[in-house]
Amino acid sequence: MMKLFRKNVYTDVELADNNEIAALKLIAHTAADKLGVDEQELKSGLIVREAMSTSAMGDIAVPHANASDIANPTVLAFTFAEPIIWGEAPTHSVDTVIALIMPRNEHQEDYNDVLDSFAKHMTQPADVAAMAASKQDENGLVNIINNWLPVTVLA
Repeated sequence: MMKLFRKNVYTDVELADNNEIAALKLIAHTAADKLGVDEQELKSGLIVREAMSTSAMGDIAVPHANASDIANPTVLAFTFAEPIIWGEAPTHSVDTVIALIMPRNEHQEDYNDVLDSFAKHMTQPADVAAMAASKQDENGLVNIINNWLPVTVLA
């Protein structure tokens, strides 16, 4: 089962450049360090995936990449001190990124299930308000994100 752990939550992160590429590089570096995998593989995967189609929904982005040397998926959550310009529209920004690092052999359907679940929650005003209220609360983010993750993914 896919699950977010508190040790993988980073709140109020500051970037020198508040843009998507800087955020994806930070995510790749952090995930590679935690997982002991190739940073370039993650960075390339994240950037290529976002170039195909943005993963932003409202003020949350859910990028993913595959890693050759992991057996289980890893979820990392980042909230940023300043909004990050995300995607092609210079007026669209996110302040929360939930990154998924998936084993190389996992299917795209698993990621699509996560996006579908997050999209469902993003249309619920109470869920959006709860996420917004928890942006600096690591435990709150863990609880909300784990509730939003589909229970059938990789079970």
